[in-house]
Amino acid sequence: MWFGIIMAGGSGTRFWPLSRELYPKQFLSLDGGSSLLQGTIDRVMPLIPQERLWIMVGPKHEAETRRVLRLAEREGLPAKVFVEPQSKNTLTPLAVAAACLARTDPEAVLAVMASDHLIAPQEKFLALLKQACSIAEKQDVLLTFGVLPTRPETGFGYIELGEVVREESTGLSPVFRVKSFVEKPDRERAERYLAGKRHLWNSGMLAFRARVFLEELLQHQPEFHKALVTYADAIGTKEENSLLKELYAKAPLTSVDYGLLEKSKNVWTISAELDWKDVGSWSALDDIAEKDEGGNILRGNVVSLHNRNCILYGDKRILATIGLKDLVIVDTDDATLVCHKDEAQKVRDVVNELKSRNRVEAQEHRTTHRPWGHYTILDQGPNYKIKNVTVNPRSRLSYQMHLHRSEHWVVIAGTARITLEDQEIFLHVNQSIDIPKTTRHRIENPGKVPLVIIEVQNGEYLEEDDIIRFSDDYQRQTEETRTGPAAGEKS
Repeated sequence: MWFGIIMAGGSGTRFWPLSRELYPKQFLSLDGGSSLLQGTIDRVMPLIPQERLWIMVGPKHEAETRRVLRLAEREGLPAKVFVEPQSKNTLTPLAVAAACLARTDPEAVLAVMASDHLIAPQEKFLALLKQACSIAEKQDVLLTFGVLPTRPETGFGYIELGEVVREESTGLSPVFRVKSFVEKPDRERAERYLAGKRHLWNSGMLAFRARVFLEELLQHQPEFHKALVTYADAIGTKEENSLLKELYAKAPLTSVDYGLLEKSKNVWTISAELDWKDVGSWSALDDIAEKDEGGNILRGNVVSLHNRNCILYGDKRILATIGLKDLVIVDTDDATLVCHKDEAQKVRDVVNELKSRNRVEAQEHRTTHRPWGHYTILDQGPNYKIKNVTVNPRSRLSYQMHLHRSEHWVVIAGTARITLEDQEIFLHVNQSIDIPKTTRHRIENPGKVPLVIIEVQNGEYLEEDDIIRFSDDYQRQTEETRTGPAAGEKS
């Protein structure tokens, strides 16, 4: 049986300030369509149904991943969301996925892909994926997807080709043994690779059987494999969660490339002629987005006059520009980026500087999405915070309590059903209620239109981790049952 493993981790640095640490690029729409994560799911579903999709995600991105899946509202069984206790690069989650699937089907084929790539055309990708999974079914190899380079790219890793594998697996695309993996080259080497036609871009996509992956892991990462077996034996028992945390604590902080592929002698690559893009910075949008007559990429609330080759993103305020050339300007609620396209890769330096100053703008937007809706911080200061909270129709927050803050809610649109300890109260527009500290409470939207409230928090501690959940529709837990809610998690 074939399974799709979607790696949905990632950093929010590359497309700051549109992306943030808690809202990285896989949740963005960079080509004007659906989010990159949703696009990845849509891309594989004609071949691998959603009940056999596993989305591997870090704890910070669980809520938004579940929200993306819920918005799709597909029929049938949902995709499985596996939440890592902590981020450990790609080797560990793939090992866990292989171990879990091997318990019921050691010969299960795993097709691995990143959540934030753009790939076209769809038909060609599906044919290649089908070929790769068919090869993995028959051969004891780890199969990588190499992409034919079209330019001397210095931002990608490369695969050096060995001999052609001359078996039935050479039907649609040529298949080679991998001679070596090459780090991101300088310009001169990248030009040699392009001219020599013996190197492919390393796309990061893979296909292999669960048993084969685990056998390679035993050979090249024996200590990690031992801990993995201990965890896998406990799946379905009360020790499962604690052993998963122990496994991650001991796991190497390395990629599947470094930890396994570069050590193995059983790696093949399938040569793909695809329009594949790992969109790595703002300037990379030149390759994927539609442009106006001046070569500008315009999104949102923008007025552009006499500009050339610029990338302009506006949000609530009007972004007006005149006579600019080769610039990136991105304006959001709480931050504005202005840089030359040639410097776009250095956006991560800005994020690192913000983190060193403990600035919240590196972590999250002023507006934060949650499975039940979203909230926007309107104002905050010592001992107070004011939010605009929107609860989607037929949705509700968890039944919860705060130790350090009280809240005052005013309904400005819709109807609210409030649970306050053992009371149930309905509030309409212009009605309000006080929620004292340590009081169990829940707010719900029973109607067919969005519920909007203004929430005023008062207290000595106003961070989002001041929450104890007693029940929750979205399977989120309090710090009593796991390491705690992700930073920035609103109930």
